[in-house]
Amino acid sequence: MAGHDPSCRASSPVRIAMAVCPKMAPMRSFSRRAGNIKQSGIREVTRRIEAVGGVNLGQGTCALPPHPAVLAAAHRALDAGHNSYTFFDGVRPLKEAIAWRYGRYNDLNIAPEHVLVTAGATGGLECACKVFLDEGDEVVLFEPIYQYHVRLVEERGAIPRLVRLQSPDWTFDPAELERAFSPRTKLLVFANPNNPTGKVFTREELLTIGDACRRHGVVAVSDEVYEYILSEGHRHLSLAALPGMFDHTLTLSSASKTLFVTGWRVGWVVGPPDILQPLGVKSDETYVCAPAPLQYAVAEALRLDDSFFEGLRTPFLRRRDRLCAALRAAGLTPQTPAGAYYVLAGYEGLRYGSDQDAMMGLIERAGVGSVAGVEFFPSEGARGRSTGLLRFCFALTDDLLESGCERLVRQSLEAR
Repeated sequence: MAGHDPSCRASSPVRIAMAVCPKMAPMRSFSRRAGNIKQSGIREVTRRIEAVGGVNLGQGTCALPPHPAVLAAAHRALDAGHNSYTFFDGVRPLKEAIAWRYGRYNDLNIAPEHVLVTAGATGGLECACKVFLDEGDEVVLFEPIYQYHVRLVEERGAIPRLVRLQSPDWTFDPAELERAFSPRTKLLVFANPNNPTGKVFTREELLTIGDACRRHGVVAVSDEVYEYILSEGHRHLSLAALPGMFDHTLTLSSASKTLFVTGWRVGWVVGPPDILQPLGVKSDETYVCAPAPLQYAVAEALRLDDSFFEGLRTPFLRRRDRLCAALRAAGLTPQTPAGAYYVLAGYEGLRYGSDQDAMMGLIERAGVGSVAGVEFFPSEGARGRSTGLLRFCFALTDDLLESGCERLVRQSLEAR
């Protein structure tokens, strides 16, 4: 309101509540849990790097072009008029395609009734948390951890019980895992391959996890969105495929990373029908359905020849090795991942005082975005400590990745 009296006297309380007075913030009655809401540190990096016109090696957006067949399938779905709500559990062709693909790759002999289509894998985890968790319940998670896993748990008022993965192999102590369980434990949530370490869990480790879940009557939620992105000598194993584990496991995955369509938000949960039914109700209440035409497109894409899925490894390994070489040349110490498309790197050679300082220093000096390691170590962040690590992503086009690598090396040379 131009020319409004700076004394801000309003003729009614309603006008004040509508923020006509620049000196007064509107009154809001947020929920108690809303007091902990804050933007992900990963998203903050994205904004900062865009502001300086740099290269974002932080957020895992997967800036790679989808296979032409995937895009063609999306156009066919749109042309066919698939623009209305679908059944809450997903369209039949997609559920059938997921069941077929899991039989070929994940050693799981399942039917479409064992599949719930969700708004991304994150949507599937959110629904699992809504169905299983009450305030004060506990969830076992491995640290370092993808932020949204722990945040969705805390949003329900549940308590994370963190089990540390130990560098450099990112193994865990079975005794520590056992101590993390209690009579209040409802879920165990983990990612395989892991974000941010790139760890691929071994059969022995999965057997240990499964045995603990069965003995304690706990459902395991296995986030397997990076299942096809593996390095040499590693094979993906689904926890649900191990003896006696299907009825104790919810397997999450999505089209996002495999098909390079992170913005499509088509994911799924594979598990026992008696668990999927209430999850489906919550998915319907929260999202109604995943995008209808894109469900049909993903159904086609999942039936691409096996050579497409097998061929995902080689270009990712080439990009991984290029990034690791640049990080070493820039004075960092990368830890070569076994899976996913991230690299954790120590910055001790750059003499920064904290993860946040190192992250901001690379943005300011090199125009390169990374993510502070402490974002993935909630226990360290709670103590006000840094991890000495930054996370970098190599799921970019060759041109973008090369630009980022050149910037990293250049800043190192200039610093010398």
